[in-house]
Amino acid sequence: MSQSQTDLFAAEIIPPTAYILTHLDLYNWGPFGGRHCAEIDPKGTAIIGPTGSGKTTLVDALMTLLTHQPRYNLASTGGHESDRDLISYIRGVSGAGNNSGDNSHIARPGKTVTAVSARFSNGDKAIRIGALFWIDGSSSAASDLKRLWLFSERDDQSLDTWLAIHHEGGARELKQHARDNPGLQTNDSKKAYLAQIRRFFEVGENAFTLLNRAAGLKQLNSIDEIFRELVLDDHSAFDRAAEVASEFDDLAAIHSELETARKQHQSLLPIAETHEKHQAVVAELDQQLALKAILPVWFAQTGYELWNSRKQELEKQLEEGREALVSLDETVRELNSKADTLKDIYLQAGGASIEQLKEQISQQKRWVEERERHARDYQTLTGKLDLDSTLAPEALARNRQLGETKLRELSELADTQDKSLLDLRIRHGKLNETLTELSEEIDRIKARPGSNIDGRYQEFRSELARALNLDEGSLPFVAELVEVKAEESDWRGAIERAIGGHRLRLLVPPAAMQSALDRVNSRDNRLHVRLLEAQPPQAPARFMDDGFTRKLNFKDHPHREALKHLLAGIDRHCVDSPETLRQTPQGMTQQGLMSGKKGYFEKRDNQRLDKGWMTGFNNRDRLAALNKELTETRQEADTLEQQLGTARRKLKDTQDQVKLYELLGETEFSTIDLPSAQRELDALQSRLEALTAPDSDVERARREFESVHQKLEQSRKKLSQQETTLALLEEKRTQATRRCTELLDRIDEGLTDDQQTLAAAHFRTPGADQYERLEALERDQREQLDRAIGKLGKQIQGYELNLTRLMGEARTIDTGALTETGSDIRDIPEYLERLRVLEEEALPQKLERFLSYLNQSSDQGVTQLLAHIQNQVAIIEERISDLNATLRRVDFQPGRYLRLEPRRVTHESLRTLERAQRQLRADALKDDQGESHFKALQNMVALLRDAADNKRTVGARALLDPRYRLQFEVSVLDRESGTVIETRTGSQGGSGGEKEIIASYILTASLSYALCPDGATQPLFGTIVLDEAFSKSSHAVAGRIISALNEFGLHPLFVTPNKEMRLLRAHTRSAILVHRKDLRATLTSLSWEELEAHAEKIARKAHEISG
Repeated sequence: MSQSQTDLFAAEIIPPTAYILTHLDLYNWGPFGGRHCAEIDPKGTAIIGPTGSGKTTLVDALMTLLTHQPRYNLASTGGHESDRDLISYIRGVSGAGNNSGDNSHIARPGKTVTAVSARFSNGDKAIRIGALFWIDGSSSAASDLKRLWLFSERDDQSLDTWLAIHHEGGARELKQHARDNPGLQTNDSKKAYLAQIRRFFEVGENAFTLLNRAAGLKQLNSIDEIFRELVLDDHSAFDRAAEVASEFDDLAAIHSELETARKQHQSLLPIAETHEKHQAVVAELDQQLALKAILPVWFAQTGYELWNSRKQELEKQLEEGREALVSLDETVRELNSKADTLKDIYLQAGGASIEQLKEQISQQKRWVEERERHARDYQTLTGKLDLDSTLAPEALARNRQLGETKLRELSELADTQDKSLLDLRIRHGKLNETLTELSEEIDRIKARPGSNIDGRYQEFRSELARALNLDEGSLPFVAELVEVKAEESDWRGAIERAIGGHRLRLLVPPAAMQSALDRVNSRDNRLHVRLLEAQPPQAPARFMDDGFTRKLNFKDHPHREALKHLLAGIDRHCVDSPETLRQTPQGMTQQGLMSGKKGYFEKRDNQRLDKGWMTGFNNRDRLAALNKELTETRQEADTLEQQLGTARRKLKDTQDQVKLYELLGETEFSTIDLPSAQRELDALQSRLEALTAPDSDVERARREFESVHQKLEQSRKKLSQQETTLALLEEKRTQATRRCTELLDRIDEGLTDDQQTLAAAHFRTPGADQYERLEALERDQREQLDRAIGKLGKQIQGYELNLTRLMGEARTIDTGALTETGSDIRDIPEYLERLRVLEEEALPQKLERFLSYLNQSSDQGVTQLLAHIQNQVAIIEERISDLNATLRRVDFQPGRYLRLEPRRVTHESLRTLERAQRQLRADALKDDQGESHFKALQNMVALLRDAADNKRTVGARALLDPRYRLQFEVSVLDRESGTVIETRTGSQGGSGGEKEIIASYILTASLSYALCPDGATQPLFGTIVLDEAFSKSSHAVAGRIISALNEFGLHPLFVTPNKEMRLLRAHTRSAILVHRKDLRATLTSLSWEELEAHAEKIARKAHEISG
């Protein structure tokens, strides 16, 4: 740059009309308790201080005055989300998220007043804006906060004055002060206050919101979002689209009237068309009836012609046939005489012997074939029995003798095998029955897992419980309430025997005992029923010290004590040996041997000791035993099944052998004597060959006789056929003559010329060979006519019903002319007259009005609306073109500059609208009485109406909001060649410095666009804030950014931590130092020279102390 960096903000560079911030006054704002003033140098000021000292708090004060909903503390959030609110600044809250429970982090917890003010000047004129906030109590609710907004075009007003007046008389006094001082205005509404500021600076609603967002933004995720939401003003046409839709509704009403008339017309057209069809069908029916009347006479005429021709043809054929018959008769007589002569010659020469010999040879051949078949079967049989297969009487006799002996042996063996098979079947059947019983018992046990009792007894218990209205648990079996202890399991079989039948004894509550006895007594229970009245005992039961009862566990149950008394009565001493048992009455061994009174002993081994167990609290033992028994029985059944199969096969083999030997015994040699039969056949054939030798006299005579006899048979056949033919021809001629007579009677007087012409036009003349089918053809034609007449009658009836229905429908659609008209067939002329009136008068008038409104009204509204949106898009492109001209004057990088790229995008909804618009233009030219034009316009309006009703959808915005018809990007161009190096949609990618410089350039251009009044090249509002400015930029980059700001007429206020001081020193005149201690912050405005002098003084003092 040719201009020195220290002179970048020379007064002549700032446009004389631009207002820039000169003072920012605070009172009780955030950590700034009391009164503070920040002075901004027109030639550049930086707000500096440590992180967290309150620099951004100053920026937030300014944004509170300029934006409707400011986003606070954006520097720490990257320029996107606010993490503070207005109340926190008014209360002086420190430490976001502090909820320690006390007010130690709140500087002003009680009644308080806060005020902020900003002064702007363009060198000739100054304005002040300000706000007062106060809370009368300790609440932190936004609803309890009171506000007053001030705008002053007088420079003699100040924050101190406003505070003093408010302190003395409150908001009312301050408002009176404003009324007394022209140029000063107060507002309770921030919306009205901001509108006044925007009018003064001639900016849109988004301008200061963009200024707020840009303060701390280090990168741009989407240029689209910035331009659409913050830079470009809202010129959307949603409201106008709704108006156009409303205007179309008027046209739709006119169209509806036209449609009503058209519906009336359409409802009458079918009447005229149906009436015309009805008349045509009536005429056709009359014609069909006339055809049916003349049909018999026409067919009689046609039939007479055909039968007369047929009779003449038959007479000719008869004459020719009689001549042929005479010739054939003469030929037969001659051949018959000659054949008789030749036959006599043949028989005299020996022909009678040859005929007899041929009959003998034929019979002998049949015998040879029969014996050959029997001999083949015999040899197959001997092969199977391993016997001699020679065809000789001696061999057959030996085989039959051996067969008789073998047959006796096999018969005895078959009887033995049959008895054995029967025994196996009986055993297998019993095993299958056992398997079925075991499976059913297992299923019953599984259904009752808590008991080992046989299923039949459990079913009895269930029936008894239902009869007594008790649950089954109240009727336990003895066996269900006891189990043998695990350590005494070796005694289980003996104990089961000792308890015996008592195991199946049911314990019945005393209250139900009588009812139980009555039921058991009154029916055949099919079981051995045992009951015990479970009376609670007076004293505990006493068991033997060595009794089996000591080896039992008792289930917890209400009948437990009654059970113990029962078992105590049958208790037995448990002894180790028979010797001890002999000396012990009422004793038992582990093996099941028991003693009674002295000298009595018994051992019940009718069932194994490990079978039939019933005791236990569950049936796992019984289920396991039954499953084991089922498995063993199934294995036994499988083995027996295999034995059965083997026995069946052996018996079948034996029976097959018996049958073979029986066949052998039935064989006679005469039936298998093939050799002798063959020899006799050969002898007969030799004799025949000798008699029929070709050179013999007999053979010659036979050949001559057979030749003449064959000719005779052929001639006789022809003669017979000719006689039959003549008889048939005679019969047919008689029939033809009779038919001609009958048809002449039917013709009578015949047909008139008109009837003849009608018949010729509709009836097809039968062919010459169809005389036999005349009746069928006439019947078919009559049926065809009947069908046609029936069909036409139904059509007429249908047309009349349809006409009645159509007239009724037309009356409902008509608006009055046909109200009093009937709906009978005789009323049709009135409907036809109404149709004529509509076609010639009413419809043309309504159509003319509709077309006139269609062409002059809504179509223009749609066209103007879309043209407005296109114009706004063009304005945006034009203004961005002006920004690009400024961007080109400033280097983005050495030898490179930026260019904003507003690219037009076409959303699917816009493409749909454009197609609809093209269709509208095309349909407007169609000659269809405006219907296509109306439907196309209706489609267009529907799209606009839908977009107006759904403003927030992407498709609606793309349709009616000019901002969404453009997509914004930024390109980097080479200054010399003008070629595009890269294009971005945001500042993503690259280093932090690259992101910051891109964001800075785009935001600079965006702010210039937003802050510039229409038609101006420079903004009236010139101050922008760069929070944490140049944190990632070099000196050269910073210089280029500041140069760009100058080009766009913007004055930056830098906010940065205590770093980049040399960079700030080069581009600003003064600094505002922000310092914070505990909850309080202070600020001091100093020039850089004053700062440097102060720093040198501190350094000397430190050096003197150390020296």
